[in-house]
Amino acid sequence: MSFRLTSRLLAAVSAAVLMAGVPAASAAASPGWAQPGYGPGHNFYNPSESVINAASLSKLKQRWATKLPAIEDYSCSKPATPLAVGGRVFVSDETGIGAYQAGTGRKLWHHTFRNPEDETTPHLAVAGNLLVAGNSDCQSQSDPNGGIVALDVVTGKQKWAVGASGPVASMVVDQGMVMVAGSSSSTEPAVRAFRLSDGKKRWTASGYESAGVSAAGRVLVSRDPGVAALSVATGKRLWGKPNAWTAVAATPAGDVFYVADAKGGLSALTAATGAVRWSSKVSGGLVAADGKRIFRTVFHGVEALDAKTGKRSWLAYLGQPVDQPVRAGGLLYAGVGDESIAVLNAATGKRTYFEAGPYNPGGSSHVVLADGRLYQVAEGVLRAYAP
Repeated sequence: MSFRLTSRLLAAVSAAVLMAGVPAASAAASPGWAQPGYGPGHNFYNPSESVINAASLSKLKQRWATKLPAIEDYSCSKPATPLAVGGRVFVSDETGIGAYQAGTGRKLWHHTFRNPEDETTPHLAVAGNLLVAGNSDCQSQSDPNGGIVALDVVTGKQKWAVGASGPVASMVVDQGMVMVAGSSSSTEPAVRAFRLSDGKKRWTASGYESAGVSAAGRVLVSRDPGVAALSVATGKRLWGKPNAWTAVAATPAGDVFYVADAKGGLSALTAATGAVRWSSKVSGGLVAADGKRIFRTVFHGVEALDAKTGKRSWLAYLGQPVDQPVRAGGLLYAGVGDESIAVLNAATGKRTYFEAGPYNPGGSSHVVLADGRLYQVAEGVLRAYAP
């Protein structure tokens, strides 16, 4: 009898947790959208999203909207790309960082900056039970400082905080390491790695810059001239190339890095060796990659390139400047102009229709899709859509 009561209680508790929008610990957890580019590969592709697709797109409705905290005076920190992991949505605002319930938009906790008017918009990443944020001072132009803080995802309680020994211009979390990069007029470029569990510095690679792209234990960095792959664990240089390239993405499998030259040409490099698989001199912009295709913005449109050859598969002309492409559920999303979001069939480029709220241009935020919801930040409001 007691066993039956216990089983019923556990079932009731599990159901309550799921209804609240926070998955039970025993449930098969989706990786969610844990970094601004989805993951360390910065490929803006969520392979786990299947609820929102071509069949359900027309059924999407705004389910909730939450106004984010703001201050009357000027703040260097702004709302940016939300992250959605484990039934929670994390997003920066003008005063700090907040966590919201995915199902309702209810605020769960808020981490307020000590000096909101003097801290830049943080780079965020979720790894395990930690939300990691890295940002810099914004008032000092010549010698800005940076820092990293790790917060408990459930409570918002600070677990550790460290100085970054310089400004934080980029950040990526991979294989238990938090890697930040940045420079100023008084500090040379450097990539620094801190252990995720406690914030202890593990290595420094001086003279390098990073765009925050990592794959299969390698982080791709650049210097003048050339690019190199460093070991995430040790910072050891694994291979290098003399070309003036900047990392833009990696494949979901982590076997290929995509790099851009100064004119926007794109090349594919074998991640293990740096060998060039193909190069395209055609100028392009922002990139998403799903392993089969590379999607990148071109003049007033988006093109898809075959991942094996680099040859164009399709071109969709959208008539206005296009922001960051995002790939999920067989579809490709991209902000167009100042107000609209285009949704394309990822295989063909054929356009479909989705009406969202006000679109926030400029690349500071893009739509995020995870666990059957689409999230958007615009005009200081976090919105969630679902079928």
